[in-house]
Amino acid sequence: MNRLRALAEVVMLYGLLGWAYVAVYAAAFPNELDHPIAAVLPLRRDTFGVLAFAASAVSATVLRARSGRLWAGGDRADRRRGWSRAILHTVVGYGLAAWAYLCVNSLTHPWTIGMRLTHFSPWPTEGGTAVASFAGSALALYLLRSTGQPTAERAGADA
Repeated sequence: MNRLRALAEVVMLYGLLGWAYVAVYAAAFPNELDHPIAAVLPLRRDTFGVLAFAASAVSATVLRARSGRLWAGGDRADRRRGWSRAILHTVVGYGLAAWAYLCVNSLTHPWTIGMRLTHFSPWPTEGGTAVASFAGSALALYLLRSTGQPTAERAGADA
């Protein structure tokens, strides 16, 4: 799989997830959409939602137009082992879980988003952790998807 396709798949999925967060937030707190997503990302929630939705929609359109599919099928026979791939898979899954948890927190008690995440340390904050979890998970998925085929197959697919 080429790296541009992998990037488009990541943008499609994470754009949709970002928009879904803003949509649920808007349903619960319609008067607070002008507040920033997090202190580390001083972008209004409503602006983030529009940008995320647009990026996802454009990526989905391009993916479908170029290949007829939204998600490239992987060769299930290629079950490579190793610590680096295992760590990337863990970051994808647990990063998304942490982000989802913190999104729910920001919906049920938004006043804590700027507070520290744990009592162990004053850093990081809930908001900063949510942003880092989202970005780390997206990067890990990109790395998995862009390097998902053996080198010989990838060289032929990129040509």
